[in-house]
Amino acid sequence: MSKTVFDINWTTHLLEGVVFCYTISMGSWSTKRRLIYGLSFVLFLALVALSIFYKTFYTKPTCSDSRKNGDEIGIDCGGSCRSLCTSQALNPIVLWAKAFNISGDAYTVSAYVENPNINSSNSRATYEFKVYDGRNKLIGTQEGETFIPRNKKFIIFEPGFVFKNEVPKRVEFEFLSFGTWQRDTVPDPNFDVSYSPLISTTTRPRIEGSISNQSLVPVERVELVGLVSDGNQNVIASSRTYIDRLPPNATEPFVFTWPKPFDLGVEACENPTDVALVIDKSTSMQSESLSPPEPFTTVKSVAKDFITSLSVDDRVSVISFGTLPIKQSDLTANLDLATESIDALTLSSTTEQTNIGGGLELALNELTKDSIRPESKKVIILLTDGVATEPKNPGQPTYPSIFAESVSQIALAKGITVYTIGLGSGVDNALLKKIASKDSHYFFAPNKGTLSGIYADIGEALCQKKPNTIQVIYRILP
Repeated sequence: MSKTVFDINWTTHLLEGVVFCYTISMGSWSTKRRLIYGLSFVLFLALVALSIFYKTFYTKPTCSDSRKNGDEIGIDCGGSCRSLCTSQALNPIVLWAKAFNISGDAYTVSAYVENPNINSSNSRATYEFKVYDGRNKLIGTQEGETFIPRNKKFIIFEPGFVFKNEVPKRVEFEFLSFGTWQRDTVPDPNFDVSYSPLISTTTRPRIEGSISNQSLVPVERVELVGLVSDGNQNVIASSRTYIDRLPPNATEPFVFTWPKPFDLGVEACENPTDVALVIDKSTSMQSESLSPPEPFTTVKSVAKDFITSLSVDDRVSVISFGTLPIKQSDLTANLDLATESIDALTLSSTTEQTNIGGGLELALNELTKDSIRPESKKVIILLTDGVATEPKNPGQPTYPSIFAESVSQIALAKGITVYTIGLGSGVDNALLKKIASKDSHYFFAPNKGTLSGIYADIGEALCQKKPNTIQVIYRILP
């Protein structure tokens, strides 16, 4: 029986005795008066005894008495206690762990971690990095201890790894143990962080920036980590620095540096491209040689090189035209399939005319199908070595050119960019300039040897590279 229950029962029995005595003494007033005085004295003594007993033996529930009491969920945790019980806290999430070469055999390893607990932090969490080579052999380990801020993504940065004759390929990170999770409701300081793009990428890369404390209180021990990512958001470099003290309304500069250039990683295009390659296969495309047919053979080779240079997010369709246009391959992300369709291209043994407008129209239809991605750029690249001779319209000798120009205007209205390439001296330069979306989108190739550079220039114009992404992540250390 607890002390509190004992006190209540003792008092209850005392009062029952008092009531009993009062009942049996109803006979005379003097007896009643003596009983009242006696009862008052006894009650006084009982209250004094209870007070002394309470102060001597009763202990108020606290969050440090090694007992579960009050509103605690567990022993000294939960409820109104600052410490949380284990069941109340979520484990941090490891988003990635990587190794970064600094110079020679020197590496740093970093882990990007998220604490999903909105109102709790942990002042002492132990962790371990494990580094493996390409054969999945363990080549390095490192244990450490860190602070986990509330509801925040942060970097755990571990320098000083040296791998002799080994190249790290995979990094594992795990937390080994956690201290007590503490309720944390202190408001975050109001920081403003600004920084430059990546500077001196070919010598000693660096990032320059500043951090401003717009709060009314000073902040001690600010850790800053800089991350550089490539166009596909793969982190390719990390660096760390500290600011010991940041007074209120003060700004401090910081710099992240690397001792040597690093691989800027995969370059990705801002937007994917849906491109239709339209290739002339009229009879004149073997004017230089019949076996192999030239310039047709060179045109095919350059077109295949262009396809293989496209981004993994791009799609391509191949269309040929002579007297009639033919779709050699549907719009596809399978670049191998597209190059195979070019390999299959042959010249007809009969005379083929030059239907420029028909080739454009078939490309336009392919790029405006219902399945086309709305976010992609849509491009037609047409190559010819002649003048428009098809389709014919009786009484209208210039109709093949008029038709080609009208199709290009429809393409322009639908947001499709048209590039034209005129190969050799027999082309209609004026028409090809009109068909192109603008004058700079027409390329004159005096001979087949210039085609490779032209296609490369068009490819570079189509793919505007995503810039390297920079993140600066701060953490206030305890």
